[in-house]
Amino acid sequence: MADENNNSKLRPAAPVVVAHEMDYSDTRKQLARMGPAALMSVVFHAVLLGAFFLLAPRGSADTQMERKEEPTPVNTDAAEDTNKDPFLTTDVDPAAQEFDTDINYNVDRIAEVSVPGTVNPNEAVGILNGDKEMPPVNLPAPGGFGNKGQGGAIEGLVGNSNAVGELGGYGPRGMPLAGTFYGRSGATREKSLREGGGTGASEAAVARGLQWLARNQFPDGSWRLDGNFQDKGSNNDIAGTAFGLLPMLAAGKTHKNSKDNPYDKPVEKALLFLIRKQDKRTGNFGGGMYGHGLAAIAMCEAYGMTQDPALRRPAQMCLNFIVSAQHDAGGWRYAPGQAGDTSVTGWHIMALKSGQMAGLDVPDITIRKAMRYLDSVCDTATEGYGYVGPGSAPTMSAVGLLCRQYLQSWGPQNIRLIKGIDNNLKRQMPATGPRKNIYFYYYATQVMHHFGGEAWRAWNKQMRDFLVKTQESDQKSPNFGSWSSAGDPHASSGGRLMVTSLNLLTLEVYYRHLPLYFREAGAGADMAVKKAL
Repeated sequence: MADENNNSKLRPAAPVVVAHEMDYSDTRKQLARMGPAALMSVVFHAVLLGAFFLLAPRGSADTQMERKEEPTPVNTDAAEDTNKDPFLTTDVDPAAQEFDTDINYNVDRIAEVSVPGTVNPNEAVGILNGDKEMPPVNLPAPGGFGNKGQGGAIEGLVGNSNAVGELGGYGPRGMPLAGTFYGRSGATREKSLREGGGTGASEAAVARGLQWLARNQFPDGSWRLDGNFQDKGSNNDIAGTAFGLLPMLAAGKTHKNSKDNPYDKPVEKALLFLIRKQDKRTGNFGGGMYGHGLAAIAMCEAYGMTQDPALRRPAQMCLNFIVSAQHDAGGWRYAPGQAGDTSVTGWHIMALKSGQMAGLDVPDITIRKAMRYLDSVCDTATEGYGYVGPGSAPTMSAVGLLCRQYLQSWGPQNIRLIKGIDNNLKRQMPATGPRKNIYFYYYATQVMHHFGGEAWRAWNKQMRDFLVKTQESDQKSPNFGSWSSAGDPHASSGGRLMVTSLNLLTLEVYYRHLPLYFREAGAGADMAVKKAL
């Protein structure tokens, strides 16, 4: 009872009513006191939120609204090409992306070099379907070609030397793109052949040689150094396929179908063979560094001549491999990363230059390192070149001098080039040399072709006539159109296929790469050519 009474005293009715009245009155008083402060707080936070809204980055919702666009249309033309062009493939190794991240096959190519398309002998000089009013662009013109470079100095500007005819990367009488693939097709080829010193007999020899190559291609698209002929070379199908391809490409024959091109299928099959053999991650064709360098030249030329987007990836990848395989001292040898020798280095420098002419990517540092290598094997007393150190071996000297012409613009007035030719090349002309050496002839002929002048005319006449005379002429023989490797120092490694290929490339020198320099222009040059013939 006492607990109940005590509990009842804790909850009286009257006090509860009084407490409610007192709370209500206090609340109104408190609100009256807090009102101004609360209003100021609301205004402050409203201003602060507005400032955040104006200054903060736009949210994802806004971004999504902005990006709500029509989807990118599918390139239906490209899809059709994928079905028609056997070179296009979708089985790309993702690991290869580290070498090749900038390729987009669905955009127009924009590059520093223009090259010919499908061969058309009836077409006027110029890029196929191009704007005939626009001057072609080129790699930076060598020294003495005017002061603008890039094919730009063609408006009567005075050049930096008197060693050339027209300016801005132009050849004699308006032939553009010195040193590039431009001379292989159409009217340019005929002009290059006639003015360079070729003849009907030399072209007939080329035609017979190409036919022999086509007859000796294997069904898988390859050519083999140890093929179906008596004087076999070593077993290297990558190098053999490159030796089969290069003379066809030099003659302007590509895989693009054309009524006047009987070699489109052989070229197509050979390119497919190389693409199948190429490592999709590294870009290596295999066959050692010799074989890879040769195949890289062929792949870059095929891409450069056609601009087929399906060839761009294999071409760029094979250049990437060359860049990665370079020794720190600037050279290349039998395996990636080995200290260089001049023979292997020469093939890879020419592959890099072919890639540049095709508009592909070649790092400047790679070229600079290659120049340092050339310095390391040059004997400045004779301007000759050795195999792995300074020397004056004729073949290595021809390799080194050609690389100097392409990498450092050594022209016909360069004292070092003149000295190198006098000491190392002129003494080894075909009629006076101790024995035939087509490896030497191949490089030396290119050096003399770019050097030009009377020295080139004298060299060309002997070289051209020697090769025409020594070609197999028995039409009943399976070797008809080829050249024997007997007596050549490289017969055991290259055999009949290599010797035939290099002989053909030597006879195609007139249009394979247009001369880098022209020392004469006008009627005088025409008269000189006629005398040489």
